Amino acid sequence: MQLDAIISAVQFILNLGPALMMPIILFILAIAFRQPVSKAARAAITVGVGFIGIFAVLGATLGVVGSAVNAMVSNWGLTLNGLDIGWPLTSAITWAFFVSALIIPIGFIVNIVLLIPGITNTFDADLWNYWHWAFTAVMVQMWTEPVLGTTGALYLAIIVAIIVEFLILKLADWTAPLGQIYFNVPGTSMPHTETVNWAPFALAIDKILRKVPALEEVKADPESLREKLGFFGEPMMLGFYVGILLGILALLPWYEIYKLAMYIAALMLLEGRMIGILMEGLLPIADGISQAFARSERFKGRNIWIGIDAGPIGLSDPASIAVGMLLIPLYVASAMIPGAKILPLADLAILPIFAMWAAAASGGNLIRTFINAFILSLLVIYITNSFAAPLTAAALVVDPTLIPAGLALVSSVDAGGHVMPWFIIMIFLGILAPGVVSWVDVVIAILVAVLWFASWWFAKDMPEMVAEELKKKLEGEE
Repeated sequence: MQLDAIISAVQFILNLGPALMMPIILFILAIAFRQPVSKAARAAITVGVGFIGIFAVLGATLGVVGSAVNAMVSNWGLTLNGLDIGWPLTSAITWAFFVSALIIPIGFIVNIVLLIPGITNTFDADLWNYWHWAFTAVMVQMWTEPVLGTTGALYLAIIVAIIVEFLILKLADWTAPLGQIYFNVPGTSMPHTETVNWAPFALAIDKILRKVPALEEVKADPESLREKLGFFGEPMMLGFYVGILLGILALLPWYEIYKLAMYIAALMLLEGRMIGILMEGLLPIADGISQAFARSERFKGRNIWIGIDAGPIGLSDPASIAVGMLLIPLYVASAMIPGAKILPLADLAILPIFAMWAAAASGGNLIRTFINAFILSLLVIYITNSFAAPLTAAALVVDPTLIPAGLALVSSVDAGGHVMPWFIIMIFLGILAPGVVSWVDVVIAILVAVLWFASWWFAKDMPEMVAEELKKKLEGEE
């Protein structure tokens, strides 16, 4: 009963969603840091309104995109025994395990322990970010319990989750200068695992692409296109063009193509407006907390960032949206690759979040962002397939009805976005539970891990360098 009560309490808090949960958290934080009640309440409620606007726009637009994807799969005649049934699968599985309820308080304590001595400058205020660490723990437990036993698997799951949290907080610190200026979210960082864990690869790839004169010189960011083409180069029109192309590739009738184009254009325009409302509320709280830390002797001279969910941010960036939508046909076509187990489907509407750090690294250059995100997508697809076996096994334990009739395997592209947790899990399994996964997966995971850390080192100067470039560009426009 106590276990059920703990899990129910955690699920209740998280089921509130960002629109209801974040205002409460931010209001408590603002009061704790001695901001006036009226100022704290206004800012917190404004953040909630911003989130409601963001998810209202996403709800209205991504459903249309999802219908287009379904039509594309059907019209292309693609079928597999495994299917991407979306992030609700991973969410339902994660919160059905006791270890996930433990990760919330453990993750919070680890964050504070790392924050006080300056090991991290990120205070992760968004509990949804903790879900990714809980997901990591559940996957470790599912894979290792038959070999290590219940207790051994539980301890290993918690250890791996803490390692992932530590690395994600360090990535959030590292990318904060770039994220704040490119995405226009000052005072924040984004310790959001499935997005920021791609930053080392994305920034390293863009550093290489910058050495190609033709790619470096071309001005293909939304602002430059608007300057050259006027109204026809605005982000809204870019979304319209992408919708037309996607609709043609999906073999839709003309009126459905027009509808898709209009809805993606709306996504381009309205999400940016909603982020503006969100930041109107978040900035006063972030500034107040930063000032309070600056007055403290312990934190004097340090910048403390509020950790936020990167999902809505990535889904509001024009370059990320355009490239993410253009990559949908690639993901669908991946089902034709020999050995493919999973047909990408339900999560394809969120592909822009996997392109967001490629977009930030290039300053929104559409050509470099597309090349970069295309390379990253190959690994996302591989990991989506790799997670199929444990996710299917977990679904059978938790609730067999999670698996649609006629399918042998289920997975989600959302899970495939967890590149860093994936290679850490695989390496631990290769050492502590050999035979649980194939040696091919373990070898590939080791290679990916080496490349990932090498990319982080290679691109270590990129966030601050690109941030300075963007600052100079903004100053020039003023």
